[in-house]
Amino acid sequence: MTTNSQSFNPEELKKQIIDKAQADATYKQRLLSNAKAVFEEKIGEKLAADLEIQALQQSMKKIYLLLPIELDELVRSQVLSEEQLEAVAGGELIPNNSTFPKSAPVPSGITLYI
Repeated sequence: MTTNSQSFNPEELKKQIIDKAQADATYKQRLLSNAKAVFEEKIGEKLAADLEIQALQQSMKKIYLLLPIELDELVRSQVLSEEQLEAVAGGELIPNNSTFPKSAPVPSGITLYI
């Protein structure tokens, strides 16, 4: 499975990783300590060096609220359309080679949003 594949489904990837972490304590510990390496292994390719992925374990006394990516006005007006912003806010994958114009740089941090 790669991020450039047409069949790539971020929700399915997320489910597979969570399911495996719940069934395998060693895998869960690897995910909690180095989530980026686990994701790279799962998708079969290296992610951007400046991309950080963090896995957190919720508990009955600690719940996390994930807010969508907030992009400044310059990026919104020069790179992303309203449709692209909705896709990012909705947690969809935006492959580098399909949604963005070839001449526009892809902002760091939205290549993979899970």
